[in-house]
Amino acid sequence: MHVTSIDRYMLEPGLVTEWSVAPGEVSASAVPPSYNQQFHLDTARTHGVGRSVWMAAAFDLPGRLDRDALAQALVHFVRRHDTLQTGFDVSPDAMARVDLDPDDITVVASESSVTTSPHELRDHLRYRFTEACDPLTFPAYLFATIERDSHHTVVSAFDHTLVDGYSLVIALGELRQIYQRIIGLGRSGVLTEAELTEELGDPGSFLRYCELEAEAPVTEIGDPRVREWARFYQRCGGTAPSFPLDLGVEAGRPAPQGADVRPLLDAAGTDRFEEICLDSGGSLFTGTLTAMGLAVHSINGTARMPLQFPLHIRQDPQWANAIGWLTTSAPLTVELTPDCDFQSSLAHTHASFRTALTLKGVSMAQVREALGDGYRRTRTDVFMVSYIDYRKLPGTDDHDELNAHHISNVTVADDAQFWISRTQRGLALRSRFPETPTARRAVTEFLVRLREIMHDVCENGVTPIAELTSQLNLEGTPVV
Repeated sequence: MHVTSIDRYMLEPGLVTEWSVAPGEVSASAVPPSYNQQFHLDTARTHGVGRSVWMAAAFDLPGRLDRDALAQALVHFVRRHDTLQTGFDVSPDAMARVDLDPDDITVVASESSVTTSPHELRDHLRYRFTEACDPLTFPAYLFATIERDSHHTVVSAFDHTLVDGYSLVIALGELRQIYQRIIGLGRSGVLTEAELTEELGDPGSFLRYCELEAEAPVTEIGDPRVREWARFYQRCGGTAPSFPLDLGVEAGRPAPQGADVRPLLDAAGTDRFEEICLDSGGSLFTGTLTAMGLAVHSINGTARMPLQFPLHIRQDPQWANAIGWLTTSAPLTVELTPDCDFQSSLAHTHASFRTALTLKGVSMAQVREALGDGYRRTRTDVFMVSYIDYRKLPGTDDHDELNAHHISNVTVADDAQFWISRTQRGLALRSRFPETPTARRAVTEFLVRLREIMHDVCENGVTPIAELTSQLNLEGTPVV
């Protein structure tokens, strides 16, 4: 899966068709929006229509598109996942979920249009997905196909309220399998929901997740997990962490968004960097975070970098095949040692990561409710770093062959956010930040130094852990 942004998504042009769901009758739902959805909807209510943080999955298949089979596949896919059967009614002082009847939906194909250049195709997709995949519209998703003589592309775009990054992998795999299964059945075959469940697994219910989150008991400030969050926010000034370089934008006043997508290490370099991190008692993720901290320090001398990182909650089997926004957040702080040694700083970062993992089981909704006035939202965005190893997700072995892409919209931003992705090709980074001259210079310098630091670690290694331990003992420093 190649992770990119729509401004950098260049695809061979062809005949473009949009596939939308006609929802039929819509009714009020008793299921409240999840915490993540409320956060997103509140931002959308402030910004208005047209700044949707949508994300899309795209894949290629050889041969001509079978339009009838795709239409059937889309209906099966939407009926399979209840997150695609809901939307939101948002007013200045309220937000509520609405439902469509899955048995009453139809898929409607638009008139097709010919695109003649990658830029024209990209601009068309960006405009249409931004218009259709908005949390203040319903349904907030849209499918598109691009047909050529030898192959075709299928793109599935959703507003963030309906999916997370992991969901895009599931969506890509399922839609392809359902489509090819229908083609294999031929014109007289009928695919049933029971057969799909047997082949693809139980899809779970994101709406049930939202219900359980709302039903979770109140967590008191005395809960050690909440106390950990409280300490983290207090050290950030009573709010969420912010990227520790000047981005030239005022908190809460987003600027047009800038984007960057670049490789950090090739496959061999990634293996080498991971080996060093593991031998040092860390991981590839915490090693990359430590390198980020060192890059910041090299620019402005900051030795402490608090951030948040997303954690998916799919360890519970009932959510394994579910599509939805099934993540929570965890706090982590990169603290560099006085000598800015990579290995010893990594030990601090990894210890913070292990502490963050102990906070599972308490939702952000419970944390914010328990903190009350102890937390205030000052920015639209939160400085966060995400990590996904796509090699470990089911159904990703042939993503290169499929030209699989995760595409995100470019909107507005008042902080920096980073997505680390590992694939068979190596380690890559997508960055999102305010597009100001100050931010562009700062983030570009940060990314260049980050890559230099990681390559230096790969080329020169670190002090072996046994030798480092010996040195610490000789210096009279207790080894924990």
